[in-house]
Amino acid sequence: MSRSNGPEPFFRADRGIWYVQVHGKQHNLGRDEAEARKRWHALMAAPPPSTSDHPEDPLLATVVDEFLTWTQQHREARTYTWYLNYLQEFVESLPQAATFTVSRLKPFHVEKWVSAAKERWGASCQHGAIRSVQRCFRWAEKQGYIQLSPVRHIEKPTPQRREKVITTDEYKTILAHYKEIDPFRDMLVFAWETGARAQEIRIIEKRHYREDKKRIEIPPAEAKTKRWRIIFLNDAANAIAQKLVKGRPTGEIFRNEDGQPWTTFSTSCRFARLEKKLKERYCLTLFRHAWCQRMLEIQPQRPAVRLVRRGDSTRPC
Repeated sequence: MSRSNGPEPFFRADRGIWYVQVHGKQHNLGRDEAEARKRWHALMAAPPPSTSDHPEDPLLATVVDEFLTWTQQHREARTYTWYLNYLQEFVESLPQAATFTVSRLKPFHVEKWVSAAKERWGASCQHGAIRSVQRCFRWAEKQGYIQLSPVRHIEKPTPQRREKVITTDEYKTILAHYKEIDPFRDMLVFAWETGARAQEIRIIEKRHYREDKKRIEIPPAEAKTKRWRIIFLNDAANAIAQKLVKGRPTGEIFRNEDGQPWTTFSTSCRFARLEKKLKERYCLTLFRHAWCQRMLEIQPQRPAVRLVRRGDSTRPC
């Protein structure tokens, strides 16, 4: 951003968000630089805020930032990222977001935000979006930032059970919509061939890859089950892992066209586009279910399959 008199906006790479510090407080200006500039001007034109540590009517973006900072310090990285993606999108959906205070927040703001995203989100994502906002303001209430959460009574859609199983023919139809060079195709094939969880695929780094043993090893501290998670690779999955680790010595190996790690949101957007073409909603979890089903049909009593379905694995050796 160009320089001018007064505080300058700056970009926080750890959150992918523009901020400006005014009156000793950092203000969330959003992810888009052009929109951040508009919010910056609106913020500078607004009256000075209360000088107390916890004003009676704090800025909504400030409360969200406080919650995200707490989450980053006290919860796992994937939990923090989950809240960050939902809450940042919610903040940016609000009118005059830079100066929007908590007292103005009503349940309809949340419901309008979720309704506008229905093409991208199924019932489970809509449920999660509302839950993220409610959790943030319930935390703020307990911490004393606000008197009472204004969104505590919003009804959430019932998360859908993912009982559908993708057939081999469906899988071929899905792949036909993606070119060989499309990074999303790599993730789909890897999920189909390994039965790995979506969140596991997204966090895989070169350090997890054991080329000599053709497998991925995720340590307990990073695994969902808090046990060693071993993902065995067949030739197709191993070829993808070999290709991706060569160009990515650090960080996540599965990334989108812009070189950014895949997130729940970015994968959901790609499946939303696919839904418009195929009139069917898919997600990575369905690829895992399809793998389990195929393995059970081949060898119903195979111990490795039972372990994968439970999410357990033995310690690597």
